[in-house]
Amino acid sequence: MLQFIRTFAGSWVVKILFVLLILSFGVWGIGDVVRSGGISSTVAEVGKVDIDRAELDQEFRRQMERLRPMLGGNLTTEQARQFGLLDQAVSVLVQRALYDQAAKDIGIAVGPEVVKQRIAEEPAFRNETGQFDANRFRAVLRENQLTEDGYVAILRRETGRELVAGAVSSGVAAPKPLVEDLYRFRGEKRVAEVVTLPNASIGDVGVPDDAELTRYYEDHQVRFTAPEYRAITIARLSPDALAKDVQIPDDQVRAAYDERAAEFGTPERRSVEMALVDDEAKAKQIAEAAKTKGLTAAAKDAGVDTITMDGIARNDLPELGDAAFALSQGTVGEPIKTGLGWHVLSVTGIQAGTTKSFDEVRGQLLAELQKEKALDSVYSIANRVEDQLASGASLDEVAQAQGLTLTKIAAVDSSGKAPDGKDAAPDKPQLPEVLKTAFQLAPGATSSLTEGANNQFYAVRVDGTTPAKVKPLTDVRNEVVAGWQEEKRAKLAAAKAGEIAGQLKLGAEGAAQNIAAKSGGSFAMTVPFTRDARSVEGLTAELVRKLFDAKPGEVVTGASGDAQIVARLKEVIPADPAASDATVAQVESTVAQGMGNDIMAQFGNALRNQYPVSIHHNRIDQFFAAN
Repeated sequence: MLQFIRTFAGSWVVKILFVLLILSFGVWGIGDVVRSGGISSTVAEVGKVDIDRAELDQEFRRQMERLRPMLGGNLTTEQARQFGLLDQAVSVLVQRALYDQAAKDIGIAVGPEVVKQRIAEEPAFRNETGQFDANRFRAVLRENQLTEDGYVAILRRETGRELVAGAVSSGVAAPKPLVEDLYRFRGEKRVAEVVTLPNASIGDVGVPDDAELTRYYEDHQVRFTAPEYRAITIARLSPDALAKDVQIPDDQVRAAYDERAAEFGTPERRSVEMALVDDEAKAKQIAEAAKTKGLTAAAKDAGVDTITMDGIARNDLPELGDAAFALSQGTVGEPIKTGLGWHVLSVTGIQAGTTKSFDEVRGQLLAELQKEKALDSVYSIANRVEDQLASGASLDEVAQAQGLTLTKIAAVDSSGKAPDGKDAAPDKPQLPEVLKTAFQLAPGATSSLTEGANNQFYAVRVDGTTPAKVKPLTDVRNEVVAGWQEEKRAKLAAAKAGEIAGQLKLGAEGAAQNIAAKSGGSFAMTVPFTRDARSVEGLTAELVRKLFDAKPGEVVTGASGDAQIVARLKEVIPADPAASDATVAQVESTVAQGMGNDIMAQFGNALRNQYPVSIHHNRIDQFFAAN
């Protein structure tokens, strides 16, 4: 087909066909705009408020950034949608719009003094002395791409929402009887006597005859089934592999060193003592006296405490850094005025900065530059690989033409194991990701080029398959015998545990310890445990639940791993809400919070009735599918 197009590309008939084809794609691609004059960017209406696509996109990205660190920094847009972050972003925006309208309708207005106070109380805007720093305030806004007016507007809306929520949930109190009953339920503790009987204590159970062996083999064939194995070929495109062949002239390495010289050294650091006063005359008095008696004594005489800052760099002291780093050690500077008052500085220690030479960091810089160049080229190579694979070229041909690394694995199951049970490719960290793709392909098929972690690409071809099959009894005879013996011991141990339980029900004092010793088991008395205990003295969560359903003296049984457990309830320790060490407040807080959440949920439903919510799911899907 490609050859046909090349042969007749000069034909005027073909040129006309191409023009028509391009026009048809153009109309289809922008059909909605051509037909309707553009798609509305509104993704939801909440009462009289429209939520725009840009708002949703921003909130969606914010939700992704919150989750990304929990996933090791790897989170694609499609994965985020599967996790429900897009739906969550819509819900957040809808709830904000509901509260904004409620605040407006009930007349809540947030004045400038409230905004000013909230900004001053924000820890992110305070300096080392705990005071509000206007420069830090502006720097934080710049880092978050916000203007002062924009931040103030956001703060006004958030404060209004908080006032609405506070008005609804204020006064929520947990009923005392409910709190006390819940405390008794959660805090009750129990003590049990536990006899643990290992299955192995049964000893030799013999070997099954052929009929029993065959029956066990047929009943447990899943245990003796070999998984499906696949022979695969993996083609890898890695910037690390490309980097080693990238040539970087020495003058470029030198230029990179000059540009990044600050990265290869440690800045000079100083220990600075500072006195801060409101009055210039007082500051001059302290500075003059400090020249003879030292800043600490001079400040103390003036009724002022000094502030010590150890190991600070020049940039750590906005407005004061240049002055502090111009002083010699042991000297006192002239008073300096800032927005906080008058500062008198004294340098008490100097730690000189260091700088690594070009020769010391040349190898590091060269490797980084090679990696950067390799990254620049890896995507263009990836595009060529995709084009060649799409045109029908084999994986081997593409790998040879584009310099990809080929790896062949003769047989591997979906977990990465070879038929001998060892790792099929222990030196391939991306193998689980590759296998997930390989086991979704038909035999003989080749995947498209896929980007994995660390800018590495791979394509995989299934060269052959060995279907899963039950291993012949002759090959797994020893495993079948061992399985039969294990099951036999468990059954006999369970029966023996039943006998022990019957003896414990007689309730003789000290009987549990004696019975355990005679039966080949072990005895233990548990520490007091609550009903949410997951494991205590070998008790499983199920046995803990049974003991909390039992009465003192009653016996429960169960299995735990390779042992049978018999437990007799020894004591019930009630929880007293009136005790001096009772932690009722924690329960009360939990109940109150739950009630508050329920009230806020009902309030949210009421707001939805007052301000109808309409969400355009099809439009949202269309917008984000396009992205």
